[in-house]
Amino acid sequence: MSNDFLINTSNRIRSTPFTSRNEIAGVKKYTVYNNTLLPTVFKSLKEDYYHLIENVQLWDVCAQRVIEVKGSKSLSLMQYLFCRDFTNISSGKAYYAPIVNFEGGLLNDPVVFCISDNHFLISLSDSDLFNWVSAINHAKEFYSDVTETDILTIAIQGPKSELLATKIFGEEIKFLKFFNFKNFSFNGESLIISKTGFSKQSGYEILLASSNNGILLWDLLMEKGKEFNIRVGCPNMIERVENNLLSYGNEMTNKNTPYDCGLGKFCYLDSDYEFIGKSSLLKQKQLGFEKDIFKIQFNFEKENKPIFFNNLSIFKKDMEIGKATSIVWSPKYSKYIGFLIASKNIMNTFNDYYILDKVKFNLLSIS
Repeated sequence: MSNDFLINTSNRIRSTPFTSRNEIAGVKKYTVYNNTLLPTVFKSLKEDYYHLIENVQLWDVCAQRVIEVKGSKSLSLMQYLFCRDFTNISSGKAYYAPIVNFEGGLLNDPVVFCISDNHFLISLSDSDLFNWVSAINHAKEFYSDVTETDILTIAIQGPKSELLATKIFGEEIKFLKFFNFKNFSFNGESLIISKTGFSKQSGYEILLASSNNGILLWDLLMEKGKEFNIRVGCPNMIERVENNLLSYGNEMTNKNTPYDCGLGKFCYLDSDYEFIGKSSLLKQKQLGFEKDIFKIQFNFEKENKPIFFNNLSIFKKDMEIGKATSIVWSPKYSKYIGFLIASKNIMNTFNDYYILDKVKFNLLSIS
């Protein structure tokens, strides 16, 4: 059965200023991410993967919706919302920062841009968060300005991304450190360029307000990037799983705490201030966090169709121990790999076989 479906855009599913450029480039598949179209495949999953790890790609990631928080109490609001310790937050830096509900369940794992002590941008992964932030802001009387913006985000990703960025923005961009950002001027607009992106191939994300400037910059990047074999691309499933990049909604949901999925290092339970979910996470810590996320390899080495599987039940004997997610063929390992959230005690015992949808297999490695 074909996995290709037509998607009609509407007020509920948005296109972006770059959707037409994606279509010119031959996009084959989309997903819907924050109610916005996000390309997932251009040539093929594998062809896109090889091109990404060898060259440079231009991505439309406007689906990473951006919430703006401003006001005299905005830092206090951010400290109350997020698990991460923002006591010594610095302007010009970006922070990967999980946000949880009152039970400690993950709501999102955004990147927070600190513009100043009273001005922040929250670049979201795939879950609506605006109403949550807005409601907490008013209920707890922080009275900050919380806005769901129309900020556009495009990304330059791949090992040749610095060469391309330097051609347009100059030598200064070479000195931008990982998870730092600066303002650069383009056609009269001040852009934010950060050393971030949803790949491990090095690259930048560009945040801007004007769709006209966005199109001008997109076309300029494509023109200047010809010598670097640029293509329009998108976040690649193979590349992210090989490099342990988790996807909210796939690997983890609000049923998981940050400690279930290897994000405990971003939670500061010893901080002096209260944040949403802290008391619940402290109680769970006293009992001991039982689960963890495991990178798994399967012992069947032959690649089969389809190339990608998700949300498949894993059994130990007759007991379901979890769901395997983002199972994809890895050219790097010549095996299928994926993720699994499960009990640490169960996964530490490898004497018994495991079953993937009723078929026996061995887990070759976890880490």
